[in-house]
Amino acid sequence: MKRSMRIMTAVFLVLSFVATLALCVVGADDPIRLGVFVPGQLGDSPPYDGLADAAEKFALRNDGLELVRIFEAGFDQSQWPEMLLTMAASGAYDVIYTSNEALGPLCVEVINQVPDVKFIVNDSYVTGYDRLFTTFFNKWQQAYLFGYMMGLISISDMPNVNADRTVGLVYGQHYVMMDELIIPGMEAGAQAVDPAFYLLTTMLGNWYDAGKAAQLADSMADQGVDVFGTICGSGNAGVLSSAVNNGLYVLWFDDDGFDKAPGTVVGSFITDTEAATTRNLERLLAGTLPWGEPEVLGAEEGYIYVPVRDASYVNSLPEGIRNQFQERYDQIVSGEIQVAVPQAVLDTINAAAHAAAD
Repeated sequence: MKRSMRIMTAVFLVLSFVATLALCVVGADDPIRLGVFVPGQLGDSPPYDGLADAAEKFALRNDGLELVRIFEAGFDQSQWPEMLLTMAASGAYDVIYTSNEALGPLCVEVINQVPDVKFIVNDSYVTGYDRLFTTFFNKWQQAYLFGYMMGLISISDMPNVNADRTVGLVYGQHYVMMDELIIPGMEAGAQAVDPAFYLLTTMLGNWYDAGKAAQLADSMADQGVDVFGTICGSGNAGVLSSAVNNGLYVLWFDDDGFDKAPGTVVGSFITDTEAATTRNLERLLAGTLPWGEPEVLGAEEGYIYVPVRDASYVNSLPEGIRNQFQERYDQIVSGEIQVAVPQAVLDTINAAAHAAAD
């Protein structure tokens, strides 16, 4: 990939020159020109949908920011580097906002080739670049809470749960946050309910094949899974279909999923991407965004939460489960129980970005 990026550099030198000229004629009072780069597609991904929605709403309310374009890059990850470089070198943007652990390193590669354009990235963690700011959400904490509720449901007397102490997760692909935060976090949460719990996981291999996801979930149900998590984009619909057909339960990750299948989706664990994005854009306009200094946001700051007072939640679970969960949830929100992202994981993500600069 590094070799191909060097080859593309020559192709984009002219574009970079044009971009520099364009920036020179932008007046001090002109709005900041923002582009949103979606590494996937909108509609089935809460992190990307929240980012795009926040950018659109913010631009409508603030004359100081012009949303030039929301670009959907699709699922072919091999195309992302060229697409991002082309977007940055076009001269149309002062700032590009994106999301995804892998986009931190890609933005570093582009920073080294295209002058002046700045980048903001959600769900990544990169230090030391004065044209890059990253916001990382505490997925370890979110996954722990998720697993804790899984365990409470699975040991309850709700219909169709069993005594196998097995809960399940269908996920799209391997990446650092999934392998080192989400999966172990869910298992740790379930085992905080009962150390005998086992988290059965299976990888879909993409982010869109709902038919295959339904087959995988059916197989997991045959192995004793009675509560599912699903993090596989458009494939989530297949897991949900399987759970409905088998009379089992689903917890929703990253946004509010109760209306997708009332009675089947019985819990939602929300990352407030829209609020975090809005906060970053406010600081961008104010000139206070701390470039090069990443931040980690979690339940303590209100950016990861469970809608425990919503009627959909209250009507989905027995009071006993809700009371037990509330006690642990309050302890984490208050900081009484610390569920911090392991620094080693942040260092791994950061190291990948710095390696991209070599």
